[in-house]
Amino acid sequence: MLWIDRLIKPSPTNAPPSPGEFVRNDLAVAATVLFAFILALGVRNQVYNAAQYATLNDGRLRIAYPERWVLREQSEVGFTALHLASPSAYDTRVEVSSRPLREGETLERARFERSLQLASELTAYRELESVAMQALDGAPAIVTTYGFVADPMRELGAIDLPVVVEAQDIQFVHDGWVYVISLRADAAHWESAARSFAVVRNSIRLRTPDRTASAPDAAGGFEGAARP
Repeated sequence: MLWIDRLIKPSPTNAPPSPGEFVRNDLAVAATVLFAFILALGVRNQVYNAAQYATLNDGRLRIAYPERWVLREQSEVGFTALHLASPSAYDTRVEVSSRPLREGETLERARFERSLQLASELTAYRELESVAMQALDGAPAIVTTYGFVADPMRELGAIDLPVVVEAQDIQFVHDGWVYVISLRADAAHWESAARSFAVVRNSIRLRTPDRTASAPDAAGGFEGAARP
């Protein structure tokens, strides 16, 4: 049993670590943990920010959507991308459409017609807010927030409660075309979808307008709040 006795008893030739050595070891462990945390955070951000791109109208515009989403209903003038792993019966999504700008048409007029269309198509449609923004290289944009009621399970023949949907339309004119980017999610999960929606917004460089400029442009852009 001599070998067991040697294992459980410290060697008389080994001196205990000094206080300085304890501090050095603690610092090494802390540095390793910090490095691992930063590395994991970077990988996480890369996963969240990874994107695919859809090109519209012969390359006039390229719009990003989250890489994990599934592309549906793609055409030359628009597309729909869905997050099929959404925690709701209503899949979080982005719907993009475009059309040529009509002669003499303003951005505000296009927004008004879009609101009338949604009011006739969506159940319990309610517009909440409409504000002026900028997209791309300073092009005027209007961002309209609204809500409606959807019943996605009914289309599948299943019985479930309807879903209150929160949505945001980003509307702007680029190279003679009117674009509408519609971000939609179950209202209960809107905040959790914010990072995914940021991928879309960042791809068109959506930002608050420069308040020093207030004159409308040829497409009817303006500064300040846009009213219904």
